Amino acid sequence: MPDPQLLPLGDFKPSDEWQTHVNAIFYGIKGPAIHHHFQTYVSRDFRLAHALADEFLKEVQEQGPADGSITVQEWGVGNGNLAARFLSRLKGNDADQTVYPRIHYTLCDYSEEILNGVRANPNLQEHEGRYFLKPMNAEAQDDSEPRSVHKIISNEIWDDLATSVLLKNDGMLYEEYLQPLLPPNIPNVPMETFIEQFTEKDLDALKNHPPFLEQIVWERSFQRTDISDWPYGAVILKHLERLEDEIPIPVNTGALQTVERAKQLLAEKNLGYSSFDYGMLSDHELNWRGRPYYKLYGGQYTSMVNFPLIAEVAQSLGFANVQWEHQHDFVGRHVSEKVLSALELVQVHPKISRMEPWDADLLMLQTLQALNASYRSPYKSTMDYPALPGTPKKQRKQIAELARNLSATGVPDTVAYITESEVEESSGRLKKLGYGERDLKAAFDRSSQPIAFGHMTLR
Repeated sequence: MPDPQLLPLGDFKPSDEWQTHVNAIFYGIKGPAIHHHFQTYVSRDFRLAHALADEFLKEVQEQGPADGSITVQEWGVGNGNLAARFLSRLKGNDADQTVYPRIHYTLCDYSEEILNGVRANPNLQEHEGRYFLKPMNAEAQDDSEPRSVHKIISNEIWDDLATSVLLKNDGMLYEEYLQPLLPPNIPNVPMETFIEQFTEKDLDALKNHPPFLEQIVWERSFQRTDISDWPYGAVILKHLERLEDEIPIPVNTGALQTVERAKQLLAEKNLGYSSFDYGMLSDHELNWRGRPYYKLYGGQYTSMVNFPLIAEVAQSLGFANVQWEHQHDFVGRHVSEKVLSALELVQVHPKISRMEPWDADLLMLQTLQALNASYRSPYKSTMDYPALPGTPKKQRKQIAELARNLSATGVPDTVAYITESEVEESSGRLKKLGYGERDLKAAFDRSSQPIAFGHMTLR
């Protein structure tokens, strides 16, 4: 039962309707500030972008196009760092300058606020004339010419596009419905006025309220449904036959629309659609009881990605070559060793589960300093690491000092790829922080994780 003091912001609706509604508000009122709530592997890091650029350069050199513009579209552009590092790597490795000067790289996003943030990225501005910005919804038709794009890239957009959730039981299907509720003391206007603004997605008005997205409580129910008239309904039903009862299964309908759109836009001789996201990579993870199927980041509502279903729909649309793997394996293959993030390393520390949040922050910063003894980034950056609200004065001062002393060419982000050799070279310093030999080895083991970062390529 929901808290009786919470007030509904609307009726129960299928989960995809409320998810897209609240995410449109999230991106619309927070703009570039969304990156304070979550980071991705391309927010500040370079290794995934470099791996993608090197693969792209090799394929263009081997397969073409031999002349003319090479059109790349990136859907969901974040802060522009992926494009900036991709283009820098491409420019630096294109020895004969036969590929980089022909690149027409378009960053596409439906949020003008996000595009404004990208315009201010100085690392991207270095590639003036090679990149362009375009307001665009990856799920919908636009003015792009069919068969005109050679390469499409997206990073963590599938998870916050429309997603229905299905559950089966004794041969019957049930669809998840959501209802958002909010404490009545959050908005600074009468609740009736706020509900109208929320319903209409009045961004100008919603920006003026105290933070409210993080305060939304989501009530859930499952209602009987029939999906025979859904797009790809037959593929979805066949997919569900393999899965167990009573486990919520995400159906990433928005992601399926991007796959359909990619099929329309990719040139006859293309380099594919590469998507990076997180979710379940096999039936084993889909059937994992108790695994998460959604997450909330500062009010953004994200859904786990059902990679096997997307693959099955892509094949039904005519993609002849559909491949997916752990994103870590894609990057690891590029650097010829295992990789993980700094955050994943900290999570195996034997005391992390018993630490106060500010002590965990201190451990993270100390871990970054230890890793920086062996890690060298080709790009300079300054990490912003503010203390969490409620951090005691002593720890707040320590956090500020540690963050200030981080190397400008060190690990650029808590979500940045670290290699196994970098961990080994720093092992002495890491052990002084309390990491054991087994902990450091276990950090690279992904066998017990129901959710993983994946890389899918469609051609």
